[in-house]
Amino acid sequence: MKVLFISNIPVPYRINFYNELGKKVDLTVVFEAKKAENQGIQFNYNLDTIKNFRAIFLSEGNIREKRVDFEIFRYLKEPYDRIILTSYSYYTEMAALLYLKMKKISYFLSSDGGIIKYGESLIKRKYKSFLISSAQGYFSPSEKSDEYLVYYGADADVIYRYPFTSFKDRELQTENIESEKKKEIRKELYIKEKYMVLGVGQFIHRKGWDILLKATKYLSNDIGVYIIGGKKTDVYENIMEQIDANAKIHFLDFMDNETLKKYYQAADVFVLPTREDIWGLVVNEAMGCGLPVITTENCIAGMELVHQGENGYIIKDIESDNTSQILAEYILKILNDENLQRKFSEESIKIIKQYTIEEMCDSYLQVILNGDECKKK
Repeated sequence: MKVLFISNIPVPYRINFYNELGKKVDLTVVFEAKKAENQGIQFNYNLDTIKNFRAIFLSEGNIREKRVDFEIFRYLKEPYDRIILTSYSYYTEMAALLYLKMKKISYFLSSDGGIIKYGESLIKRKYKSFLISSAQGYFSPSEKSDEYLVYYGADADVIYRYPFTSFKDRELQTENIESEKKKEIRKELYIKEKYMVLGVGQFIHRKGWDILLKATKYLSNDIGVYIIGGKKTDVYENIMEQIDANAKIHFLDFMDNETLKKYYQAADVFVLPTREDIWGLVVNEAMGCGLPVITTENCIAGMELVHQGENGYIIKDIESDNTSQILAEYILKILNDENLQRKFSEESIKIIKQYTIEEMCDSYLQVILNGDECKKK
């Protein structure tokens, strides 16, 4: 079966997914560009890792979201059994979608997630609905994403669930890391505190690191808070000057996946106090290393994967006056109870076993190979 995916950029986990899918179908992937450095997104991939699919790059440089690359139409004229678009908000894919509509060619839309914008204009909503409606089917990772798709015109009967993830089965940690092993990893990473709280994500307001920083005044001085995602900003510097932090705060720059995984393995608890994350793959990664997770109801991965009081905690009202205090209370509740920490860790591993590249591939294949007869959500 010949399958075409149209995507924006070749992020590493997507390459892993396409390689896995390419074992089962004749797969072509058209990427709009090779890079996205102009959007502050950097990633490392090697063209040699593209093994089981045909990769086409419309541009050798940075992606340009608001530009149509007319070269896309050349590849849409080739015959395919299934066509799947992944980033309809980019102008090139938007143009491809309109072409498919005009030619009455069936296609699927694949969503990593979506947040309904209730305050947008009627014209904008109608246009989004025009783009999203009429697909043969939709791939969705969560109930929230289902709601988004239906709000903008998707038929709920042809929305198919898939487990959105970034790692393979063999990369999944199958059991807790014992304290002695954690000590060894921390020694290697020069982590000196007794307890370690980890956060991973861009240093931007949306990620909510200011909330975590303000929580440090309620923590003890044997706790290290490590936030990985760039260079410390002036905003964070000002917050640190204003608060009387007890915990030790460390800002670390982006790092390769191998080193990052060691920080996950060294940590006691993972925190993502986000104001908005359409998914939040760092939650998957943390759970894949057996970590309890504290995040917010604005993180779709958290709402899907974190079960309140079972493998972590969800903060409901992120903008309340006592959010930082609530976050600190959750952190201390986990750190001060080894049995609870172990229970949360085991539950995270149990849940995340269903979220691997292999499981993701199998979910897509059900739809690709069986069409309308495949199992629904």
